[in-house]
Amino acid sequence: MGRLRFSSSLLIIAGAAVSSAGIAVGCSATGNPGGLNSSGGDDTGGVGGLTGAGGLLNFDGGQEPNDVVTVNPCGSACGEQELCAGANLGLDDDCDGEIDEDCSCLPGRAHSCFRGDPSFRNAEGCFPGSQLCGETGTWGPCLGGVHADESCYGSSDVACHPIQTSPFADVDLKPGTGIFSADAVAGSEVWTVECPEGIDPCPGVDGSDPADDFKPLQSGEYTVTYTKRVASGETQSCQYPLFVSAGGLRVELEWEHDVGGVDLDLHLHRPNSTQPWATWGSSEDCGWNNCTIAHFAESSGVSWFRNSARPPDPVNWFLDPLESNNSCFYAPQGVGDAWRKHELGCHSPRLDLDSRGGCDPTVDSPDDPGFCAPENINVDFPPKDQWMRIGVHYYGADGIAGDIHPRIKIFCNGTLGADLGPTGFYGPERPVTFAPAGARDTFWLVADVIFPEPDECGQANCVVQPLYQNTSSKTPLLTTDEYVETSFGPAYPTLP
Repeated sequence: MGRLRFSSSLLIIAGAAVSSAGIAVGCSATGNPGGLNSSGGDDTGGVGGLTGAGGLLNFDGGQEPNDVVTVNPCGSACGEQELCAGANLGLDDDCDGEIDEDCSCLPGRAHSCFRGDPSFRNAEGCFPGSQLCGETGTWGPCLGGVHADESCYGSSDVACHPIQTSPFADVDLKPGTGIFSADAVAGSEVWTVECPEGIDPCPGVDGSDPADDFKPLQSGEYTVTYTKRVASGETQSCQYPLFVSAGGLRVELEWEHDVGGVDLDLHLHRPNSTQPWATWGSSEDCGWNNCTIAHFAESSGVSWFRNSARPPDPVNWFLDPLESNNSCFYAPQGVGDAWRKHELGCHSPRLDLDSRGGCDPTVDSPDDPGFCAPENINVDFPPKDQWMRIGVHYYGADGIAGDIHPRIKIFCNGTLGADLGPTGFYGPERPVTFAPAGARDTFWLVADVIFPEPDECGQANCVVQPLYQNTSSKTPLLTTDEYVETSFGPAYPTLP
């Protein structure tokens, strides 16, 4: 049986807050190459051959050669060649229909991507897609988004068109139909939503009143299908994207929920601190036992930043004057009401929902206590030039005999910065696995993430550095809760 988690005054699971930030372009993992041991040796930086992480491993593309003349240093127009660094990462710099085809990368990393003339990247109606680095160290296709090669800048609201929101928001899907829905026969309209890869179960569309309510809990690009019947009896339909994003750092944890009572816990370590972790809670480790609204309401939660600070500087509590920007107020299962009643806004860091074993994967309403919600940790206004480390603890399972495969998505200012677990590890690549034998109390040291100061082009990039036990084979750094309770793990990388 899974453990009971409670507060003396609030029997409640915490919800998260994220500032409303639209779709941010950036969060490319860029920096200087070299540093981490790339010789293939099994560095012994701790128990079990933990790899020391004193540098950065093969940052995406590195710097341009000295003899290259950069035609479009900030992605402002079509140039003569593909560029691999800074603001140009993720753009079709030479407008040949391919993006970063000549740029190296680290498997598991991701960045936003935009096809066509780069000067339209931030144009109204245009949205970037996502590009994931594959196991061969090359960038995969640009998936999703609305791009210049599709004349996104010429789109309008007269037909079905993209809409955007933040996680936890209750979304009215009808505005995405434009005037396409104007001739629909009353009562004939139906919306369905397809979630991004890795989100399972996918929240359902509320078919009651109104018939178009949807509450996304996770970031990414959703596909909305709208169907209507017109006066002639003909059925017509269209599709449009729903972009869900949040500002700052957002870490999302998913795993199989259809196998029973598996309990995984998401953890975020205090920036730049190298004190040991504490799976049951400490000032250094944001997790289930000290980072929920129940703890903050009792003044027992973690406190990493100054209450008197003002964004964009890191701040513990921030109450946005526009209520809808306090997205923790809309967290499901009653958590949002607890944040609102506390009257201080949303806290950074915070654990959105503590998803324990025993949920029902057939439930599709996020407000139902049985819904298999993901775990999310957020820092709305992350510190600059300070590393933060992400961990996942396999607390236990109720009689589960099969393997469990955790998946971590790291979003920076709304853009996917890494997709780790199914990708990013081993050679040939295979998923990170918590095996049933000895899986309880396994602790996966996942990755380090940092938000450098904006570059000369004003891009708010982030850097994600996956952690390895062996760098040549990209072996994930799986250890135990006993180890992390006495050690931070490998040293942080050098600053990018």
